[in-house]
This record gives sequence, C-alpha cells and structure tokens, in this order.
Amino acid sequence: MIRKAYFIFVAALALSLTLIPQTTSAEDGFMLLSFEEAKELNLDETEWDKGSMPKSLGFGIGPKIVFENPTIKETDKGMLIDSPSQMNLLVLFEDGISPVDMSTLEIKAKKGWFSKSLTKRLKPYLHGNSLKAENVKIPSGRFKLEIAVADKDGNESIQEYLCEIRDK
Repeated sequence: MIRKAYFIFVAALALSLTLIPQTTSAEDGFMLLSFEEAKELNLDETEWDKGSMPKSLGFGIGPKIVFENPTIKETDKGMLIDSPSQMNLLVLFEDGISPVDMSTLEIKAKKGWFSKSLTKRLKPYLHGNSLKAENVKIPSGRFKLEIAVADKDGNESIQEYLCEIRDK
C-alpha cells in the first residue's frame, strides 16, 4: 500500500511540474534584446552621429509619450536614453485630443532599414496606459528605439530615441 501511494505521489509531482508554467521572479527580470539581436541592432559611429528625429518632429497630435524611468535627455542628436544594462522601465501614455488606444502601441529597435518589434515582449508589462517593467536587461551598446501610439480617433504620435546602454 505504501509503495502504491509513493508511485501515485511521484506521478502527481511529475504531472504538476509539467503543467505548472515556469516563471521567473521580478528580481530576475527579462532580456529585452538577446545578445545576437543587440549585435545586429548596435549602431556604428556614423549611424549614431546621424541621431534621431528631434522631439519637435517626433510628437504628433496623438497621445503624449512620457518616460518616467529611465530619464530622457534632449541632446543635439535627439532624445537620449542613457542607462545601465539593467534598468526599471516606466513609460506613460497620456491622453491628447482623444483617449489613448493602447492596442495601437508599437515599439521597435531600429538600425537603418532593419527593425525588430519589441511590442510582443513588452505586452505583459502593459498596465492601463503605462508600461512598467522591473529589471529589464539590455546588452550594452548604442541603439535606436521608436515608439508609436495612437488615440481612439486615430491621431498618432511617433518618437525616436537614441539609447546608450552601458555596463553597470
């Protein structure tokens, strides 16, 4: 009888381990870009010197894109995110003329004509009209990020950011 109960316990344990999804804690964070993607998207000196679109050209009449963390600096090259390779991310999308339509949010890492959508990876971290993720990890390098979002009336805002990601 004990032997039968033991086998039932082992079978139940094995079944539960296969059915319960493996999760990582918030402390572990997640990789927004793999090392391979970062290598492909890393901007060389010429691309970095071209900069990004100025803030005045980037924002439309749509929702306002507000970085709470990391902070943004306006530079002669455009909007700059200067951050260590591990960061907490908090971006707010504020209503403009009409309420924000978060289903239109698109976040891309760009290099020349090539782009990599990051929207699907960040979707689990959307909370209402904000994007909040802790311990986001990005390999060090220089990247260009584009965020686009529209409101319920279709008014769109698009902004590019240069990202200088450095080792701690």
